[in-house]
Amino acid sequence: MNAVNGFSLKPHYALGLGALLLCGGVTQAGPHVHGAAEFMLAAEGNRIEIILNVPAMSVVGFESQVVSKEQQQAVSDADALLRNPDQLFSLRGGQCVLEDTQVDFSAITGVSVDTEEEHHTEEQHTEEQHHTEEEHHTDDEHAAHEHSTHEEAAVDEDHSDISVQYHFNCENSAALEQLRFGPDGLPFELEQINVMWVSDSGQGAAEVSLKRPFVDL
Repeated sequence: MNAVNGFSLKPHYALGLGALLLCGGVTQAGPHVHGAAEFMLAAEGNRIEIILNVPAMSVVGFESQVVSKEQQQAVSDADALLRNPDQLFSLRGGQCVLEDTQVDFSAITGVSVDTEEEHHTEEQHTEEQHHTEEEHHTDDEHAAHEHSTHEEAAVDEDHSDISVQYHFNCENSAALEQLRFGPDGLPFELEQINVMWVSDSGQGAAEVSLKRPFVDL
């Protein structure tokens, strides 16, 4: 399995997305701009693969690690919305049907999209194993640890994105004509979305804005 932006890609998606990321110059370390998202589409045969990266601030209203019930609820609500792409964008032409969706909130939850259950198991085991040792920590050690944690959170806060991977199955992806966002403007009150695509017929890039919420492919 190949991995892109934290996702394990199925073999038939890997080549198209790899070419898109390489030719488009897109990397995980790219600029993080509030109010702007990245939308990457790779079409091959009857399949379309999409990766959407959106600033956490735009999606849930914060970029720090989830600590409260209110923030957990915000993540849950956002997860439900992101799994319903009809509320975010539409593909015109090609007769495409959503096949699978993966949502990655690890930037603010610390849990990988593919290893959430394993993470919780290991975390519980670690807490039990070191419970006695933690009782003997001095106040200074706790203070130092909390200070370090806050510093790391501050760094992560500057670069917290929510990533979503969509798999579509189409009657003919070559017949795809247009990508349109809406139905009520750009999702999450975004100001712009940088769109890049690659298909059997070529590749391209465009900037979607409130005035022009669509891209002709």
